[in-house]
Amino acid sequence: MADSTSRIPLVHLTDLYHPAQDPDDQFDLATVLALPEYDLRAVILDTTERFRKAAPAGWDVNRDPGLVIVTQASYLIARAIPVAVGPEAPLTSVNDDARSRPSREQAGIELLLETLRAADAPVVVSIVGSARVLTAAFNRDPALVREKVRSVLLNAGTTVTRALEWNVQLDAAAFIGLWRSGLPVHWYPCATDKGAFDPKPERGTHWSASHEQLLAELSPSWRAWFAYGLSGSARGDFIGALADLGRGSVWENILAGRRSLWSTVSLVMGAGRGLAKTAHGWRFVPRSEITTQQLCTWPLRLDPISAKVGDDAQVAWSLATAGETSSRLFGRTPGADYGAAMAEALNALLRTLPE
Repeated sequence: MADSTSRIPLVHLTDLYHPAQDPDDQFDLATVLALPEYDLRAVILDTTERFRKAAPAGWDVNRDPGLVIVTQASYLIARAIPVAVGPEAPLTSVNDDARSRPSREQAGIELLLETLRAADAPVVVSIVGSARVLTAAFNRDPALVREKVRSVLLNAGTTVTRALEWNVQLDAAAFIGLWRSGLPVHWYPCATDKGAFDPKPERGTHWSASHEQLLAELSPSWRAWFAYGLSGSARGDFIGALADLGRGSVWENILAGRRSLWSTVSLVMGAGRGLAKTAHGWRFVPRSEITTQQLCTWPLRLDPISAKVGDDAQVAWSLATAGETSSRLFGRTPGADYGAAMAEALNALLRTLPE
């Protein structure tokens, strides 16, 4: 475990639901918990109304914000994780501070602001859904947010002009407002010129792997945690379930699935790690160890960019000189084998989850 004084304070904004709308969010939360460099200060659940309601009024089935999944994780790591839910409807404009929303939808924004006020060092904010909570918080107290946000790990958007990417569609006004806030955005786009599922391009974050590979050899309790979330379990004894899920026919069905992931690399790089080939295979290794041990790496980088977002939520960007801008854009050595390396490294990381 990293020294407590050197750990990176993190607030994680995630569109985690139960049952899942997209189960990559549970993998992202597990990744955060497995990286000892992070001091997780809060999880804020980014919810959108249509995913809370069954069709035809909503999307497909009724869902709750993923409070139970976070609570189970708190139990397993033996530490309370502050968690709250944000507003359900998109911001009405780039300047909307969401104060008009119902009181039950204020908790997520207030938790973010309270966490920033209490922080004794700047905080990293990771966004794996919409930017709604962060932009609303900025609109309420821009001076605080500018002072206390170290960087924003933004997993959203596309590098080319095309149909809006999924996370941007969730709240286009919030996405625009975030870019126009002047906060230091580290941009990990979810789509490139060929869409959101291309594993090859230089700027692409997407990769995929089977559940069988990603979840191999996890401890029984964490298998049960994944089983509860990925199966959409309705068991009321959600702590008791951690003792006996993760095996049997439900688990076998889960292992037969496959998962697309986009945000892993942002969380790994935010923790100061890289992707390297060790004697034990591909691993997420602290950058200092990569240098000292001269390991073979899959190069990952953040390039300085000048960026401007239009009223249509399209980002126009160009490479810039370091020091001229606080915006950064993810880049990597192109190639489809990136996914195989990421899968091996993520499984190794998940096997270290504390309990």
